[in-house]
Amino acid sequence: MSAGFTTKKISKPKTLGSILRSARTKAELTVEQAQEQTKICERYLIALEQGNYAALPAEAYNIGFIRTYASFLKLNPDKIVRLYREERSLNRLNPQENQVVMRPRKIGDWHFLITPKVLAILGTVIFFGALVGYIAVELNRFAQPPTLAITNVPSQFTSSQDKIKLAGHTDGGATVLMNSQTISVADDGSFSQDVQLNPGVNQITILARNRAEKVSTETVQVLYNPDLAKTDNSVTKE
Repeated sequence: MSAGFTTKKISKPKTLGSILRSARTKAELTVEQAQEQTKICERYLIALEQGNYAALPAEAYNIGFIRTYASFLKLNPDKIVRLYREERSLNRLNPQENQVVMRPRKIGDWHFLITPKVLAILGTVIFFGALVGYIAVELNRFAQPPTLAITNVPSQFTSSQDKIKLAGHTDGGATVLMNSQTISVADDGSFSQDVQLNPGVNQITILARNRAEKVSTETVQVLYNPDLAKTDNSVTKE
């Protein structure tokens, strides 16, 4: 009598990106539709769904984006944020590079041991290596244009109001101009400004300049149609 054996396929745990993408697909929504309804920039939604965390802005904004997107997709925001933090932590770690084997290694008739002196030398090398790496990253960042994103509205939309608020963020210490007018920027790089609209298409150019005179720009186009408000009022009266 032969015994039967069954094999059970072990599925890999789902990633944050696959969960978000699956929920959006199940809701039959495109990324453009998700952007329009959540007011989260399309490239940030794509970065979240692809697990490309390097393309995201400051961490404080990322948590807000993830909570908003999770609630929009009818997912548990707390669980999604926890999964994001776990994946972000794993991406920052490289255990293979940091692993130290605390085991004697035989070389001929001698043993090489990890002694306190060796550990001190190793720690010094790692410290100065990290310091040099940090300086290189900061210099590279200084030479790059500042990040700039408008977070509360899409790049093109229609308004029935003659005034809108534009909010966003850039690098700390950067100067921001809207249509050549300097606006106030918080220490963390966040900013917001009320903009008066004229009937028709309004193009608003937002420019961020860092101390190295590197520049980033974003453009928002708003169609101001006062007749929309009249139409809404007439429908309400009926």
